[in-house]
Amino acid sequence: MNRLFKLSQGRTLRKQLFLWVTIPMFILVPLDTTILYKVGSHFIEQSFDEMLEDIANDVIAMISESGKTPENFRMSTESQTVLFSDKDDKTYFAIYDAQGHYLSGDPTLPFNHKDSLNHRHLRYARAHGEVVRLLNQKSTIVDRQNQPLMYSVLIAETVHKRNDLRSRILFAIVLPQLLLLLVCSVMLLAGVTKGLRPLHELNEEIAKRSSTQLDPVMLNNVPEEAMVLINSINLLMGRLNNAILAQNQFIADAAHQLRTPLAGIQAQLELALRHEQAKDQSQHQLGMISESVSKLTHIVNQLLRLSNNQPEAANVIALKPVNLLALAQDACVEVIHFALKKNIDLGLESSGAGPLPDFTIHADKQRLKILLVNLLDNAVRYTPEGGKVTLSVIAQEKWTEIQVEDNGIGIPEEEHAMVFERFHRVLNHSQEGSGLGLSIVKEIVALHSASITVSAGAQGIGTLMRVRFQRPDAGGPTKLS
Repeated sequence: MNRLFKLSQGRTLRKQLFLWVTIPMFILVPLDTTILYKVGSHFIEQSFDEMLEDIANDVIAMISESGKTPENFRMSTESQTVLFSDKDDKTYFAIYDAQGHYLSGDPTLPFNHKDSLNHRHLRYARAHGEVVRLLNQKSTIVDRQNQPLMYSVLIAETVHKRNDLRSRILFAIVLPQLLLLLVCSVMLLAGVTKGLRPLHELNEEIAKRSSTQLDPVMLNNVPEEAMVLINSINLLMGRLNNAILAQNQFIADAAHQLRTPLAGIQAQLELALRHEQAKDQSQHQLGMISESVSKLTHIVNQLLRLSNNQPEAANVIALKPVNLLALAQDACVEVIHFALKKNIDLGLESSGAGPLPDFTIHADKQRLKILLVNLLDNAVRYTPEGGKVTLSVIAQEKWTEIQVEDNGIGIPEEEHAMVFERFHRVLNHSQEGSGLGLSIVKEIVALHSASITVSAGAQGIGTLMRVRFQRPDAGGPTKLS
């Protein structure tokens, strides 16, 4: 059944909508027909049963008026003709005493002591080779000694009229239902075709556009449901336009960033060529060239890492179990030489729930190491000489967290939301950098469905970066509190 309601490839939306509506109709129409037939049959049964009760009451009245006991009562032929004459069904009667002994009437009618437990009991039985509706009605008469005498009157009637009337009701119900189903199916098919026409118009409008035509789609007389789709497409168009603009801006910014060290290299080379005789000066200029080349290499590497961690990379990365504590140790080793140059105390701490904390998360190991190195490099770079940088790995039951804290000059609170933007640098910081490190961190965090926050360090000094990953067995993303 689920496969019928699933929109599969190659099946048109019109056919699917038609199936979604007609299948319930084909289920509900027989159900409705059955209910109507049951209700009609109930009223037929009730009406004919009341007629049997009237006949039984007439027989009881005749016994009472005759002045005889039920044992001595005999119904005349004229009375039987009046009571039981029917061109379609045959009617029989019989009288039994309280002990179930036959007294009068048709002795072939089946008497059941269980039927006489109630004042009136109706059931189907067989008599004279046919199915009959049998009524057992109890009554009481006073005999000559003024003693109450209990007896039962049995009235049996064949069911030809009942069955014929049921057949007519069934035909009267089924035929209109089938016609209704046919008419509804035709109208539904026409309605679905007309209702989906705006989608065809939208398809034609999109198909005739060029790759540079990103202005909003405008269609008239569009229903609200299709308008939601058009608004989403227009929103996507706007995002694509913004993405193109952002890409162009990124290229311009990257060109600007790359031009600065290249200009420095060119200037130092020209100076080196003019002062070939001044050996010491040449050495200094070559050192400057080396520093510019290093900056250029760093920017190029950061650009490459940024391109490799765009949101579309989520379709190709494979998340595997990674020991975050062991990876943090490797990242510290990679950054330690930079920290030693600035006489910075670089430390690693770990804590967790239980005696043996589990620091395993599902991640891309290579990208996660880049995240750690960039956070540490950023902290060391913006911490003055003699400062302190601490990397903490914390494992809890539902999440694992990385904390990188320094005691540098910190980041103003109003710039916390902007530090992850490309080429953004904190104001009043003299330290040079590519402006891409935290952008790369943010992209890697997004690829791992993690979360990152920026806040002031302990006692409001320095900066604290916190990245939280959900545990492999957790039910969903865990947000930082």
